[in-house]
Amino acid sequence: MACTTQIDIQIVQNLLTALTQNNQAQAVALLDELTQLRESELYQNLTSLTNNLHDTLDQLVDNRLLMQTKHDIPDVAERLEYVLSSIEEACSKTLSSTEKAMDLSDTISQLIQNNPSEPQLSQVQNLLSDLNAELTNILLAQSFQDLTGQVLNRVALTISSLEQSLIQLISASRHDYDAIPDKEEEDTMQKSAEMKGIGPNVTQKSKQDSADSQADVDDLLGELGI
Repeated sequence: MACTTQIDIQIVQNLLTALTQNNQAQAVALLDELTQLRESELYQNLTSLTNNLHDTLDQLVDNRLLMQTKHDIPDVAERLEYVLSSIEEACSKTLSSTEKAMDLSDTISQLIQNNPSEPQLSQVQNLLSDLNAELTNILLAQSFQDLTGQVLNRVALTISSLEQSLIQLISASRHDYDAIPDKEEEDTMQKSAEMKGIGPNVTQKSKQDSADSQADVDDLLGELGI
């Protein structure tokens, strides 16, 4: 590199001389030579960076990060899709059965307000049976939590393993993981992200930023329409 730097200085001096003498042909030739030298030096640097990256990846134990990228991440994505689908289905069933149960409850309440006749008592009995069936449907709809809980546990383990692999990669690339600054977001950016479907802050760290005064709680309830 020292030799290249010396040659560059000489070429620059020759270029200045050519420009002073208004020798355009020589100036263009010298510019081309400088460009080629610069491109050659840049190519060598890129090659060195690429080789360092390959060496870093090769140093990972059993190529764990590569295996996780190819197999575990797609598996996690599929599992999360299953969880979302199960939650959506359970919510739909719960809302539907709840609406029917409320209608049945109102009808029963109206029938028993005054002294009901025998036919009305029989009708009430049938309505109570229907109400019990809807409440059972609501209970069964919540059974998805057992399966999705197991799936989410698997997802959490995979993500934790991936995190350790990435930390190992960061350390191997000579970066201090602990020196990475904390992520900071303005309140407006957080609310905007939540409105786009990312969701509210639910991590342990984010709970430090949650509402800690009555005014914040009132604002939160207002946003929820309560």
